[in-house]
Amino acid sequence: MKLYLALDIASGDVAAFVGAGGKSSAMLTVADELTQAGMKVLVAPTTKMLVSEAQRIGPLITSEDAGELRMKAEEALSNAASGIVVGSGLLSKNRVGGVEPADIPSLTPLADVVLVEADGSRRRPIKGTADHEPVLPNAATLVVAVGSIRAFGAPVDQEHVHRPELFSKLTGVGAGQSITARAFAQAMAKGSLHNVPDNARTAALITGVKPGKSMADASVITRELWRFGVKKVVLTSLPDEPTRRVWLP
Repeated sequence: MKLYLALDIASGDVAAFVGAGGKSSAMLTVADELTQAGMKVLVAPTTKMLVSEAQRIGPLITSEDAGELRMKAEEALSNAASGIVVGSGLLSKNRVGGVEPADIPSLTPLADVVLVEADGSRRRPIKGTADHEPVLPNAATLVVAVGSIRAFGAPVDQEHVHRPELFSKLTGVGAGQSITARAFAQAMAKGSLHNVPDNARTAALITGVKPGKSMADASVITRELWRFGVKKVVLTSLPDEPTRRVWLP
């Protein structure tokens, strides 16, 4: 199954990816699948993005002026590019700065689907979400919270959790204690998805899943997510396997 189909991403969507543990891999996979399906894709981070990731999608378009950015993006997409990444400018040779969430509505008519990377996690498998996160545009029609199965049963510490103190404050699981299925689900449902626009759909994506124990663990987390009101849950082997596998529990 294609990941974009499992997440119900369709033409006209502004899909924002939040959370930790494979967010960028999931977004890159969806971008690739959509372009292979013949759709135009525009990727717009609202925080930061690695230039190396942007280059896997298509041309990188930057400007601090919203009007100029739109004009450049329209030109790139009309010149046969199937996917582009837009940003405010290069923060370094490795990172591109995000666009203002308020500027995204002007970009949405240019592509079939807009993908937004809306927060960071420093490559940890799960995160504690700060009050100012995620940086979501009001135009978002779908918000996908991502978490890696690697976090399940791991201790709450700097190695496994981005902002562990915030994770503990939200879930009640203290430093050094094991991350339970309920805490995992709570971090996604009440952390990553706490700031969702009123009319946006939500989904949870559990990454790093394979048949066997991790699949069984993901099923336990899925039931907790359902209890928190997250009805759409998708499991994937990303980013651990080069050949992606996707399941609907």
